[in-house]
Amino acid sequence: MDNITIGQVFDFFKSIIEVAGIIGAVYVLLMKGIKKLLEPISEGLKKEKMQRLKSELTTFMYLAENNSISNEQKMLAHEEYDDYIENGGNSYIKTKYQKLVKEGKLWN
Repeated sequence: MDNITIGQVFDFFKSIIEVAGIIGAVYVLLMKGIKKLLEPISEGLKKEKMQRLKSELTTFMYLAENNSISNEQKMLAHEEYDDYIENGGNSYIKTKYQKLVKEGKLWN
């Protein structure tokens, strides 16, 4: 049997670390590439979601202005308003919603 030297052990572990580094670098590059490919889809989904929330909030605010909104609709409006604002919703909806909250027609 051959004797294994410390240098050979060191070289073996060095090779393993290099391979792991290469695999890690390839993984990072692949993930960045996939993320970049998915960005337009993600942006489109966010835009669609914001348009839907804005439309639903507009409907709820109309109902609230006319005093024909149920408590369940008020609860849903509150949840959708929070989601809309957290995702960068505009100030028109925020201003109108807060006005209705102050009038007691919607919940905050």
